[in-house]
Amino acid sequence: MSDTQHKECHGAMFPESIAMGRQSGKVFSVKIKPPAGMTRSRPQIETNDQQWDECQKCPEFNSCYQISMAKVALENWVASNY
Repeated sequence: MSDTQHKECHGAMFPESIAMGRQSGKVFSVKIKPPAGMTRSRPQIETNDQQWDECQKCPEFNSCYQISMAKVALENWVASNY
């Protein structure tokens, strides 16, 4: 393992999981309303533009973005294969 010390927020741009209600990451959030009868509402994806701008100024931005995307890819793979 690396001895590199990352910021506490490293890899946290997206929500950890997606479920009913509001799930937030440092930059991106998803709000899912419970179904109304037989219909589902579309998830609302929100972006915190101010936080995105701050993240881009961080020296760890590229690494943070890459690990955030890798976590999303892994979660998608697990969801489709588990």
